Amino acid sequence: MESISKNILANVVYEEAPASKLLADSEGYISELRKIGEEVRNIMLVLKPERAPSIEKAFNGFVRLIDGYVESLKMSERTQTPQKASLEYLRKIIVQCQSLIDLAKDVARNPSKSISEVLRLKEISNAKDYISRIHIPEAVDMRLEYFRRSLENFKALVLSLEESARELLKYMERLEEEISRFQQR
Repeated sequence: MESISKNILANVVYEEAPASKLLADSEGYISELRKIGEEVRNIMLVLKPERAPSIEKAFNGFVRLIDGYVESLKMSERTQTPQKASLEYLRKIIVQCQSLIDLAKDVARNPSKSISEVLRLKEISNAKDYISRIHIPEAVDMRLEYFRRSLENFKALVLSLEESARELLKYMERLEEEISRFQQR
């Protein structure tokens, strides 16, 4: 999100540039944002499966905005019209991404009780010698390790997305100031 803010939204040139240039320049950022969003969704579904409908709804809204952005750019390219609507889609993507981050934080703070218990037992197992003597089949141990790593990765992704959202909001404010100055001339 930070890269989108710095390189796309904060760049006034894109308001007048051809839609094909904006599409080409933002394509990598958008696909990366979609990929991270999918990873976050998958981790949230593991940590809190009972919230699957709300997780899917938030993720699908995010993906719809991304698809709308790409479609808007393609339409602007065909009709040779300015892509202000596309840039507005990009702003909405950032807002929706923040909602996804908020949901992810909530899931990370309050994972499913059964998942929390499994992770807690794994920590106890690693910390206590006498508990580690209990035989855990290798497949279960590997799955528990996967859950632990997924939770750590998920927390890192949420922190990264949160920082990017803050940066994006700063750059959006700068962009609005630049646009206001442009319009006053």
